[in-house]
Amino acid sequence: MRRLSIGWAGTSHALIALKQVLEEYGHASVTQAFDLFIEDGTQAPLAYCAATRWLSLRLGIGPVYEGGLPSLQLRCYDRDQRVLAVHNVAEEPSGNGQRLRRQATSSLVEWATSLVSGFSRDAGFFAASSTINLWPEQSLHGLDALAFMHRFNRTDQPALLLAAQVPMIERLQAGLHAFAERPALNIAGSVLTYRQLQLRALSIQQRLHPLLEGVETPVVGVCLEKSVELYASILAVLGCGAVYLPLAPDHPPQRQQAMLEHSGAKVLLDDGRHPLREQFTTLSVGNIDSNHADITQPLIQRRPDIDAPCMVLFTSGTTGQPKGILLSQGNLAHFTSWTGASLALDKHSRVLQFSPLSFDSSLIDIFPALIAGAELIVPSEEQRRDPQQLVELIRQQRISHGFLPPALLSILPLEEPLGLTHLLTGGDACEPYVIERLAGQCQLHNLYGPTETTVLVSHRTLRPGDSNRNVGRPIANSQVLILDDALQPVDEQVMGDLYITGPGVGLGYVTAPPPGGNPFVELTLPGGQALRAYRSGDRAKWTADGIELGGRRDDQVKIRGFRVEPQEIEQCLRSSRLFRQVAVVIDLDRRILAFAAQPEADATVTDLKQHAEQWLPAYMQPERWTELPGMPCTGNGKIDRQALLTVLGHATPRTARASAQTPLQTQLVTLWSELLGMPGVDLCIDESFFNLGGHSILLSTLLLRLREQFGRSLSLNRFFEAPTIRSLALLMEDAAPSYTPSCQMEKDACQALNVEILPERSAGDPRKVIVTGANSFVGVHLVEALLAGGAQEVACLVRERPGHSAPARFAQALREYHLEHLDLSRVQVYAADMSQPRLGLACDVYDHLARNHGVLVHNAARVNHVLDYASLARDNVEPVLECLRLCETHSKKVFNFISTLSACSSIDAQGHILEAPAVATLPLYLKNGYNLSKWVAERLLGRAVEQGAWVNIHRPGNIAFNSHNGVCQPQNNRLMLMLKGSLQLGLAPSLEVNFDLMPVDFLARFVAFHCGQFAARRNVFNLHNPQPLSWDHYLDAFSQAGHLFERVSVAQWQKMLPTVGPDNALFGVLGFYLDDLAEDISDVSMICHDNARQGVAAMGEQYPRKDPALLRKGCDHLKAIGFL
Repeated sequence: MRRLSIGWAGTSHALIALKQVLEEYGHASVTQAFDLFIEDGTQAPLAYCAATRWLSLRLGIGPVYEGGLPSLQLRCYDRDQRVLAVHNVAEEPSGNGQRLRRQATSSLVEWATSLVSGFSRDAGFFAASSTINLWPEQSLHGLDALAFMHRFNRTDQPALLLAAQVPMIERLQAGLHAFAERPALNIAGSVLTYRQLQLRALSIQQRLHPLLEGVETPVVGVCLEKSVELYASILAVLGCGAVYLPLAPDHPPQRQQAMLEHSGAKVLLDDGRHPLREQFTTLSVGNIDSNHADITQPLIQRRPDIDAPCMVLFTSGTTGQPKGILLSQGNLAHFTSWTGASLALDKHSRVLQFSPLSFDSSLIDIFPALIAGAELIVPSEEQRRDPQQLVELIRQQRISHGFLPPALLSILPLEEPLGLTHLLTGGDACEPYVIERLAGQCQLHNLYGPTETTVLVSHRTLRPGDSNRNVGRPIANSQVLILDDALQPVDEQVMGDLYITGPGVGLGYVTAPPPGGNPFVELTLPGGQALRAYRSGDRAKWTADGIELGGRRDDQVKIRGFRVEPQEIEQCLRSSRLFRQVAVVIDLDRRILAFAAQPEADATVTDLKQHAEQWLPAYMQPERWTELPGMPCTGNGKIDRQALLTVLGHATPRTARASAQTPLQTQLVTLWSELLGMPGVDLCIDESFFNLGGHSILLSTLLLRLREQFGRSLSLNRFFEAPTIRSLALLMEDAAPSYTPSCQMEKDACQALNVEILPERSAGDPRKVIVTGANSFVGVHLVEALLAGGAQEVACLVRERPGHSAPARFAQALREYHLEHLDLSRVQVYAADMSQPRLGLACDVYDHLARNHGVLVHNAARVNHVLDYASLARDNVEPVLECLRLCETHSKKVFNFISTLSACSSIDAQGHILEAPAVATLPLYLKNGYNLSKWVAERLLGRAVEQGAWVNIHRPGNIAFNSHNGVCQPQNNRLMLMLKGSLQLGLAPSLEVNFDLMPVDFLARFVAFHCGQFAARRNVFNLHNPQPLSWDHYLDAFSQAGHLFERVSVAQWQKMLPTVGPDNALFGVLGFYLDDLAEDISDVSMICHDNARQGVAAMGEQYPRKDPALLRKGCDHLKAIGFL
């Protein structure tokens, strides 16, 4: 195969990906003297290009298939537009355009790479030609545009858009005439016909109209109790072409005044008693005699433009300041058109008008019903507040349609059917039992949409068993985009930020935009098209059944260094079904407070607390639990979370915290307060530095400040054991700390396994292997080695991240570590979460793996060499038990645990480190949280082996470069960070050690070869590389690669360390090197490895040489990725 010189023209992501792959295959990218020129149609190629061969890559876009996405054909032309090759892209059944884009890009790269490879072997490779279909053609930028498609966004309904060109007031006026003799309003048993309602509206309008003369777009405030005058006033305001501003009579006058002033209102309609009458032009509508109305005049005095403002609605923002949202005639016209058609409203419908008119849900009650000729049933205030009376009204009045908020539904007596045909709800999550009870007896509509998007943008008719976070699909002509932080669409089942586009997006705010920027934004789509959208602030994901909401982005609070969403905790508590109502709030002291009301059967708060302890990590556990007779609610029926913060009995003092008792402790509190950005009064001297948000950079800063301020250094090992102010003060006074976490580690290591060990005859298929953490540096190499070794099926467990699905993360890892060539026909990628019960796997996936697989390689871990044990136990210890349970469920599996040499805890009299199971003494090397978590896990698994489990312990040392291409993961390798920082400093320490360096591909082959076998008492493998390599020879490789540095004594090197800053790679790991290097860089000559050596011999291999060729490949890769 020839090494080609390739010229490029184009800017598409697909072309960039192709270029990267071809360069990795050894082809050169050049700007002249080309063997081959490749362009993607996104920019004009060179006017003259003397290339031997020219490839023009294009995209054919065909009809939409059943999955809701277009068919795709990749095309390749020569300079003369002769078709050289075509490739049809497989259909994407999920309907997610981002997934199709990634699949199509991957297909293009693989296909085009094969074409280039064919040409590099045979100059006549393109002698034959192909034919294309008749689909329209685009540049490869068309692939990027695919990402913004989704099958649920195929909502075009042109007829509805056309109908929405008629202003809502015209349709209301038509309804007043068409249904003149039918009942329009039923208020406390008093019925008013449409003719009578029109007459009232005309009488008010004819008095109002002169007050608005000369004003271009007048805003009229309406502040009335629910009455005939209220509904007639609304029609009168809209008939004048004015902007309707509803005001709640029970709101304080100061709030109402702010709303009137912010919206520029000129006139206020009231009952003659409003306290602001003197400050505005007012019209008392209660005293207007409708008999004096001129019934020959139309209600519509001026036909409004469809883009003109129609209504202002105020909602409380996160700051508590009201936000005024301006909705257009077109917004309301489209909303009412969709609602009337979708909810089967007609003249026989009887509609409950429950919502206060100052809330957006009132739009759902009123306008669609009056347009359809339905009868509005208005409950009294007493009926609104008494669930029993409300249910009686619904039944007695034979109400067919009604909107009720979820908080109210959770306390309604639902023993008997309500009799509704259509029950609408939204604005919050329904309790699961409400869905189970009501979804079978009526059409239960879950509506979602902020006020800014005219009440609703998505809809789902809930069915029993539905998730209460499912808000369905976008309504007609509307689209939902779920985007990551880079404003790119996310894959299925991946949380992102929810944006809304379409005819419901309002005109904007009449007040200043809320803090954090204006959520009415303009998105730029691939190709340059601008799209006006509303950023909702909600988190959401695509599922097969529609959109599922997560929490609010602005509800996230950082507690102990972790991002916490109250909604996530709330959802967990709801899933217990112990209480009908639950709510979680976080107070100003960052305490998590849980509230419950309406218990089921004999449920108690203690039961709820135990449920939380079973399912939630420690940092998400509520600090206080309270049972209430009922949840406080806002005026629109939502749970009033602000009120919960002030409920009597909750404003109790926080749990007593141990405060500083000595001058030194006081000084340390001041230092920690500064570093952690926390008030000193919030610091407990017994709380972990890492629980409070400490990390590697802050730890390095702390150690340097201790030297600078107190002239003292401390043992990192001792600090890791108890990283608290109390212990730190004792260490600085050369006293023994009174507390170490050994008791917690001992408790964890000795906890009950609660696993029923299967007999040997239940062994699963050893050719089917489960790999956890399969997208890590070691993980992808394990998959490669397993496939090469003949594994029949490899199940890869990968954690999802916001914006990235499990398959996408695995594919990205393959690209990052240059393994995208792997044949994945025997690979299945599953979304998993090691911290959850059953590893967070879907039930069917867990059952499949439990029954069919015979080997598990547990490689997943949270690798952090700075955090303490308590911070890492949840990720590194607890999942071990879940993996063990999986290995002993249905079919018995060999459990392979990827540990670390640093967890070794056995030593003989001569100082040799034994290749033996973990013992109760602490690890011999650095006692940081990571090493301690591996040691505790090894002890748990040692006990499992004693009970009959099959467990191999693999203890790698310094995992390094791939022996073929030098690929490595330097950012997570402490020694690589130390080396880079030393090169930045221009000084490297001289050491007398045999330096460990284990190529990752060799380690993976070892584990893959032995993972299906278990031999008692020979199941522990110390996997360092005993081949010789002095530290000096290791440094020589970097010197020969052109890096300039001086070799100095350890003392001289350490003397310079306090001078390094945050821009030096050493800074984040500084604590490991300020005093004793022996804890970190150890001589491998004393490590026993008989089991491992025999294992290497059984493979028919030898340990890889640590020769200059290997080191040179590593240096080249570090340079290529910009690490050095």
